[in-house]
Amino acid sequence: SRAGENAIKVCEYLRTHPKVESVGYLGFLPEGSRQRDIYDRHCTGAGSTFSLYLKGGEKEAFAFLDSLKIAKLAVSLGGTETLASAPAAMTHLSVPDARKKALGITDNLVRISIGVEDPDDLIADFENALRAV
Repeated sequence: SRAGENAIKVCEYLRTHPKVESVGYLGFLPEGSRQRDIYDRHCTGAGSTFSLYLKGGEKEAFAFLDSLKIAKLAVSLGGTETLASAPAAMTHLSVPDARKKALGITDNLVRISIGVEDPDDLIADFENALRAV
């Protein structure tokens, strides 16, 4: 799908950015891992939704989200447009801290669902937003 192809390009860009701690994307599962084996046997692609862990915390996550121009802030992900959310402060706000930690829902987590826009435009949007972090 167009969104899936866009996600690969965006994730490849984000994973090497100095302000990014890590990118949780199915396409990056380590070769030889149990998860990769399951993925290879059952999935036709990595999809368009991923986790972006920024260096820092809530302040950096919201600086990034507030600076996006193409991607829109949303509670629900998935659609033809690129959407982003901060689960710790939005969908999982009322979840106890210990449970959030177990789920990997940290203050520096941004969840992104890539849409069908031009991938270069999306990368430029994320690059600009990362300048604010």
